[in-house]
Amino acid sequence: MVSKQGRQEARIDPAEGPLAVFAIELRQLRKECGSPAYRELATWSAKVGSAYSDTTFSIAARGQTQPSLPVVLAYVQACLTYAKADEQRITRELAAWTSRWEALEEALAPAPPAGCDETGDRPQLPQAGLPPGEADVSGGQPVRRPVAHHVRGRRGVMAILGGVAVLAGLGFGVRYIGAPGSATAESGPQAGPSEEASLPAAAPPAAPSPTPGIGDNSRCARLRYVSGLAWSPCTQVDTKKLDFAVWLSNPGKKPVIVKIKMAYVQAGTAYACPGRWGTGVQVEIAPGATMTSPEKVCAADKLPATAFQAKAWVIAPDEASWGYREMSQTVHVQADGVTAVWADEA
Repeated sequence: MVSKQGRQEARIDPAEGPLAVFAIELRQLRKECGSPAYRELATWSAKVGSAYSDTTFSIAARGQTQPSLPVVLAYVQACLTYAKADEQRITRELAAWTSRWEALEEALAPAPPAGCDETGDRPQLPQAGLPPGEADVSGGQPVRRPVAHHVRGRRGVMAILGGVAVLAGLGFGVRYIGAPGSATAESGPQAGPSEEASLPAAAPPAAPSPTPGIGDNSRCARLRYVSGLAWSPCTQVDTKKLDFAVWLSNPGKKPVIVKIKMAYVQAGTAYACPGRWGTGVQVEIAPGATMTSPEKVCAADKLPATAFQAKAWVIAPDEASWGYREMSQTVHVQADGVTAVWADEA
């Protein structure tokens, strides 16, 4: 790939501290991915579901202020997408960079007041926020071995560890947070009562890169990422109906809150799913949990000679716009109204 980078960036001295080392690593990743210009990274991040500017990415790699985790993950995914990395590598890298960012946050945390017991609680730091109108990307499994970067500075020797994210394996669950607003899906009827049932708990992913799915004879879209979460809309074919759902997986060590909106496409026309899932619902996914939207919350009867797809939006809770949508693989119900053929089988 040919770099279109403009003027050369100012050199960063790693001796300035862990923030400087983190910025150097961000720059190194961009170089390894073909040195795309920050303007190109902004374009690619928008294509995969975020909306960060080239200025935001440039500031993140200057080493002057700590970038938020959503910005870092958007930067990483944009670089890897530009370099045409596969989904499994993107997932692993996002988890590795999440661990690096958490190590940086810990290294930059203020020291306890003089005289305090070192075993006491550390003051709570404000969570890194997501700028209004900017979506983020994230999620994934560890890819790199821990690497210690020794730096010199006023605080002495400090280290940033880029590590392996460990998936928790106990007691996963999900809870509703509340209605996100009055945003609606694209054209189609708002049929059916609101679905208020709790989302089911689920077991952790059995493989490093879980494969989305909602049961037998189902197909999902490519993985998308937001707030450290991997998600994908899915369609399942039953004897008489088609079920539409959203699959989500949180490989991180912290709960993730997102807003979800679901619809389905029938013969080229989009229809909102019934109830709150068609207008937007906010949910929290526990660390290590893999789950789907409630069973049978969105379904359609098989119609002869008709094509169907699931359609979904998953965004950060403070987003003002639903932004990017993803659609599952198409299934074609044949003229007999029973036989269903997937696009990859046609």
